[in-house]
Amino acid sequence: MFYYMARPPLHLVTYPEITLSPASSKRSVTVKIPYAHLNYSHTIEVEDSLYLGAKESSKSASVPAGIGDAWLAGYYKAFIFDKNLTSFYPKVLALFRKICRELNLDSDRYLELLTAYVQGLAYDKEKLASIEIAPRFPVETVVDGTGICSDKSLLLAGLLSCEGYACALLHFGKENHLAVGIPAPDGFDFKKTGYAVVETTAVSYIGSDPCTETKGCLVTRPKVIPIGNGTKTYSAIRDTARILSVIRELEEKLNPEGTMVSELLRLKSSIENQTEILRGLKDTIENDYDLTDDELSELKDAAGKKLSRLQKTILQYNALANEFSRAQELASFIRANRLDRQAVVKRLR
Repeated sequence: MFYYMARPPLHLVTYPEITLSPASSKRSVTVKIPYAHLNYSHTIEVEDSLYLGAKESSKSASVPAGIGDAWLAGYYKAFIFDKNLTSFYPKVLALFRKICRELNLDSDRYLELLTAYVQGLAYDKEKLASIEIAPRFPVETVVDGTGICSDKSLLLAGLLSCEGYACALLHFGKENHLAVGIPAPDGFDFKKTGYAVVETTAVSYIGSDPCTETKGCLVTRPKVIPIGNGTKTYSAIRDTARILSVIRELEEKLNPEGTMVSELLRLKSSIENQTEILRGLKDTIENDYDLTDDELSELKDAAGKKLSRLQKTILQYNALANEFSRAQELASFIRANRLDRQAVVKRLR
């Protein structure tokens, strides 16, 4: 006889929550926002009761045995939707909303603005190297101005959710990595999850492959944890997909060990060898007085053919070198405009 052992119910899990500190002071925090080629800065006041309370509160969850990983969704949501953060998000978002109005940003560009802010926060290498790497509450990440993948992803998911975007957390359990997901159509999502990746650890295009400093690009299928009830999506995913495709092509062209560089080196070597042979023929033609007229004629004919071949090789080299130079210029432009999708799309047209 077999007995079905039910998992313990999720309500038995105890999640982290902020216990406010008795501190009555406030601290000024500068929020810096890079976007396109503009840099915005805004100072907000954060109550120490909230910041220190978040910092000192336990980040652990009490999870009954046998519950598996079903508790993870509630765990991360506890950080994002803590009741004490209700008034904090609007305070942070005030500047973003002002910029949105001033620049007349559409929904896609506003999402990119929020993403650029979080991606631009310093990566906390010290925390990554520490033993305790429990997530920060979003208020900590904003005040500290730094974080690892979990800290920055929880902050971005909270901001997007507050602004009505449909989003999710993408949990890569095997690699111990967290990213944000934005709904994407089939063919533009990551690993058939229905979501495009928003990597928060460094400035990158929406839809880029998830990467970490220690493990490189990730290839496993993540656990999807929907966040909030937003409905706004990112309609520019086809633009960023095209940009990323061009970047991959450029990386192949500019790879020092790639086919284009190898061909340039081959052609350069061929030009040098052909030039040396022509110099030898020229020297013989000009200085060997024992040559008969027929021999001299044959040498001149051979030199003419070799000169023609050399000229063709030089043309091939110059054409490929120009293509390489254009690829370098385009790659440089895309790198310099990572925060300005529209400028890159216009350039690619």
